[in-house]
Formats: sequence, structure tokens, C-alpha cells
Amino acid sequence: MGIKEKIAKAKKVNWIADEMPNYDVKTTIELAKISAKIEMARLDKKMTQKEFAEYMGVTQGMVSKWESREYNFTIKSLNEICEKLNIELDILFYDSSEMNNYNIVSWNNEIDNMEEIPSWFKGLYSKEAIA
Repeated sequence: MGIKEKIAKAKKVNWIADEMPNYDVKTTIELAKISAKIEMARLDKKMTQKEFAEYMGVTQGMVSKWESREYNFTIKSLNEICEKLNIELDILFYDSSEMNNYNIVSWNNEIDNMEEIPSWFKGLYSKEAIA
């Protein structure tokens, strides 16, 4: 399923800005970014989830969980995934005054003006993965 189909089927919610504590918003966004990175690695290799699971030495169900945007990775599991994909895991800590403000992207069913979309989302859009 491509990004347009995922966006079209996405449920409209207001929970990001209104209902969640800041740490939950950050957790959701970071998990989505990690999941998207894994999904993009799979798509770059032109593999199905089943083929990617065999390559990674896990089950297809585990790959599905990784890409679900809800799987709570451990540092160990992230390091194992990164080693196998030959990518570097870099965890940074900042003082609150230095924290990045997350830009929340909202949409209807189509992206009309790509100029308004953050660069990280454009990359996901072009790779047909969505966070």
C-alpha cells in the first residue's frame, strides 16, 4: 500500500495537540520515525515483509510489528537492527531549552502543496512510507 492509500485511510484525530502529554507526543513521533526508517530500508531493498524477515533473521510478524509505529523497541533490539542494516544508531539528549519542536503535519486525503510539508515527510512521501 502506497502513501496515498495510507493517507486516504488515516483516521482524523485531534489527539496530538489536545489530549496527549508532551512526552507521549514525543514517544509517538520517535517510534514513527524509527518504524519508517526500518520500512524504508526494506523498501530500498525491494523486499516484501516476509523476505525482509528472512534477511533480518526474525518472523514476518516481527517485521510487521516494527513497521506498525507502535512497537516499543529496546536499545538492544535497535542496535541489532541497525547492525544488520549497516546503519548507525545515534541517541541524543538535549536540555529542555534546546529541544526540537515537533511540527505536526495534518492532511485531508491528498497533499496539495509539497512546499508546506517538512523535509523529513517529503522523504517518507517519496519512499512510500508514512510515519
